[in-house]
Amino acid sequence: MDHPLLILSDTHLSKDYGSHVSHGLAEILPSYRACEVILAGDIFDLSLDAAEVDPTDSLHAAAAPHHAAISALKLHVAHGGKVTLVPGNHDAALSHRSVESSIRKLLGASDDRTIEVAPWFLRRGGVHIEHGHLYDPDCAPNHPLARPNPNSEGLGTALMRRFVAPHNAHFYAHANQTTLASGLKTAFERWGARAPAVVADYVTTATHLCLEAMKDKTAVLAERKEGDRLVPEYAQKSGVPIPAIEALLRTAPLPTHHSFRSTFLRLYFDRLFALSALGTGLGILGAAGLGLATGAALFNPVGALTTTGALLAAVGGGYLGASTAIQKNRYGDQVIGQLHRGAALVREITECDLVVFGHTHVEVNDPNYVNLGSFGFGRKRRPFLLVDQKGRPERAYQSVS
Repeated sequence: MDHPLLILSDTHLSKDYGSHVSHGLAEILPSYRACEVILAGDIFDLSLDAAEVDPTDSLHAAAAPHHAAISALKLHVAHGGKVTLVPGNHDAALSHRSVESSIRKLLGASDDRTIEVAPWFLRRGGVHIEHGHLYDPDCAPNHPLARPNPNSEGLGTALMRRFVAPHNAHFYAHANQTTLASGLKTAFERWGARAPAVVADYVTTATHLCLEAMKDKTAVLAERKEGDRLVPEYAQKSGVPIPAIEALLRTAPLPTHHSFRSTFLRLYFDRLFALSALGTGLGILGAAGLGLATGAALFNPVGALTTTGALLAAVGGGYLGASTAIQKNRYGDQVIGQLHRGAALVREITECDLVVFGHTHVEVNDPNYVNLGSFGFGRKRRPFLLVDQKGRPERAYQSVS
């Protein structure tokens, strides 16, 4: 490697939050002038904006409140340093040519000798760096080299854009442990009387996402073809052979949003329907019992109603009980294991020495795999990684005041 590396990820700078992270980044950069600064994804929360917003406008809006970070990066470049950005699922639009050009102008650079955007992964000697969301089915793109399309993006990013951002529900954004029950509980604690309307909007958004997963995959196929066409050029630029890149694409998991069944289950719609059946059944049983007690004509005869209510309650309650007994939280922290397996594939296929991912916000420090954790969401300290010119990594931290 020509220079040592300073690598961090998941700063999540946005137009609404992140000022303390911006100042934290500005504080550490002057100590590492000799390093290439690599920002490994989810640098800006561009997915907070609606799909129709121009990505360049999203970038400027997200960067505007963070003068400290932008000035520090600009000064790093002015002193002859290099800054490289590797987009994540929340800032995939950084790979748009217009956005890349805007970044260079923002940081006072003219070309990729000082500001580089690597759409998928970056190689520095034996070190492989990418955000890692390709190995998380819920956030995976249609193709890591294709121009990102907000109308056919990963499920997690689509939920952020369409539900989380409009309702300012950012506490859901990185909560992999959220189940149907805990999500409903949090909604009523957060919104009170407004909760039913917010939950209804979630159901509407989730229904649209399920229906989209059933649609013709013409747009997805077009993105994959576009990405495949770019493989030879990316192989030459990255130094990774074409067969290895093609193998990485083949072994990557199928994105959740490509399958109706996967999307339906991921959004817990089966348990939502089971809960509805249980509630409806209990309601029918209550109404039938009232009719039997009062002799109301509306509920006579009550036998059929009672049978229907009991059946609905039994099926709904039985499914909920069995489903949660088998696995209360289907997903939980499984994304950590998914990226761990993805890192192993990268090492095997590309024969690199070290794989560096972000995305999960959970640190991993294995001999050949490092997950950066989140610089933006570190509670007591902000993690980053230093790699010397021989490729030797060293974990470092900045205290959170």
